[in-house]
Amino acid sequence: MFTVSKDSALSVEIIENAIEYNEEERRNYDKLERYYKGDHDILYRLKPPTSKNTRIVVNHANYIVDTTIGYLLGNPVEYQVNEGFDIEEIKQQYKKQTISDLDHEIAKDISVFGTQYELVYNLDNDIKSKDIDVRNCVCIYDDTVEHNKMFGIIYRKTEKEDVYEDVVVYDSSFKYQCSDISGKITIGDKEPHQFGAVPIIEYRNNSDHMGDFEQVISLIDAYNILQSDRVNDKEQLVEAILVGYNVNLEKPQMAELLENRTMFGLPMDSKVEYLIKALDEGQVDILRQTLEKDIHKIAKVPNMSDENFVGNASGVAIRYKLLAFEQSVSNKERYFEKGLLERFELYNNYLVNINKMSLVPRYEVDVIFKRNLPQNDLETSQMINNLSGFVDDETLVGQISFVDDAKEVVEKKKKESEEEMNKEVAQFATFEPTSNLSTEENVGNN
Repeated sequence: MFTVSKDSALSVEIIENAIEYNEEERRNYDKLERYYKGDHDILYRLKPPTSKNTRIVVNHANYIVDTTIGYLLGNPVEYQVNEGFDIEEIKQQYKKQTISDLDHEIAKDISVFGTQYELVYNLDNDIKSKDIDVRNCVCIYDDTVEHNKMFGIIYRKTEKEDVYEDVVVYDSSFKYQCSDISGKITIGDKEPHQFGAVPIIEYRNNSDHMGDFEQVISLIDAYNILQSDRVNDKEQLVEAILVGYNVNLEKPQMAELLENRTMFGLPMDSKVEYLIKALDEGQVDILRQTLEKDIHKIAKVPNMSDENFVGNASGVAIRYKLLAFEQSVSNKERYFEKGLLERFELYNNYLVNINKMSLVPRYEVDVIFKRNLPQNDLETSQMINNLSGFVDDETLVGQISFVDDAKEVVEKKKKESEEEMNKEVAQFATFEPTSNLSTEENVGNN
């Protein structure tokens, strides 16, 4: 975290120091991106020309990230607000840009890099969000215990040192253009914005800003080396040297051997064998399994192809097996929720300033995450019946796996019930029961 005194005014020195601070991590960010995409160090391994050099990549980094994000955001995030507040306008702004896709992209980058940024901006009277590469963005905080955000910087460097294509700085009120024609940093023109805070959100994966597979890169490298060398050994076995003891083969005999794979007329005390390196394949596979288990253990991401997940286990049993993974994802969720609420606040501030909605405090909003696991809806329905009357309908309906918007479903059901009741009342009002004959008619008939 880059901090300055809370009384500091925006200056060229602050911008340069913040960018320099961020650039120190660029090489690490580049490596993390390479590993996620499958460009691992094993691909650059050099060996003597006479040796086999198969280079195999088993991309555990990609598996760790995609499994984690699929579990956290396989179902879109929901937003619920306490009674008396209306957030439909913000939900509409989210729908217009399919915000769930952006959430997924941001979460993926957080999982890879440990940090990611989002820029919130307006286009006419609509609000937009865009994820910003962590290598081109940095936030500046004050040095108080609260670390309030003071500035956000988005920049693009050229190949020349200290020359920039563009530098834009935001504070809580203005947007500054901070690069001149020559590519040097300067405090240029400013224009106001209506977000009421710095419109750049910093998302964190954890308190250490560490990616999900960053701690296991050395294990991933070891696994790649082991698998590559196993293939190398098999190829070298095929091309092993044939050694003869007390044998002197002529060229015609060697040609016959290569063509027909047979040898005749050898002396009684002769011996022919391949010169190979003896391998204990069982021990090698034990080492492979140990490395793989360590990768999943340290990354806290389960191996879904493992025998522990085979069979018809109940939802509760699966959750026990996913306990470490669940705890890790829950920690990630807390940090991600903080960023989503900051986004909500920026959207709300802007819509309040253009008179499209009322102010909704962020503590009145609940961000609902739904784990992407196989669900037992029968058990869920039984739980809902047992809790009906003790817990509000919206919360109960929100537990159902196939429901995306619990509030909408509750309101729709309420409307259907009212329409059904109105129909019954209308039918009762038009119903004319057949009356019995009057007393006089009965007497006359008698």
